[in-house]
Amino acid sequence: MSAAPPVIDRLRARIGTPGPPTTAVVEAGHLKAFAEAIGDSYPRWLTEAPPTFLVALAPVTAHLPEAEEYGKGWLNGGNRFEYLEPVKVGDAITAIGKLVDVYEKTGSSGNLLFIIFETEYFNRHGRTVARLRGTAIRR
Repeated sequence: MSAAPPVIDRLRARIGTPGPPTTAVVEAGHLKAFAEAIGDSYPRWLTEAPPTFLVALAPVTAHLPEAEEYGKGWLNGGNRFEYLEPVKVGDAITAIGKLVDVYEKTGSSGNLLFIIFETEYFNRHGRTVARLRGTAIRR
């Protein structure tokens, strides 16, 4: 019987495979609560989604059980958004994420596993309204 491949190899095997789609409708009450939570009272946020709202609306960070085997905790390595079209109250948004890269680095506290993912957000007409590229770090 052979041993299972290392965690990083098992994660790399998943690169490029899209996760299941997540769909949610933008509701006025959620926009208001989100704007209050981030301390931004810009009036436009009552009808149009502010930056980063899409992550709260339809989170798609893939659960990667293999990554849980590596280290003891998570860090957010940052997110970069590209906005292509306004997201408004009533829009049904579908998010589809995928793993795009996995690599290791040695930090001051030991080895770190970097997981790079991308998410595309589509409206009900199939148009891409935003893209997210994020980094999760396992230490």
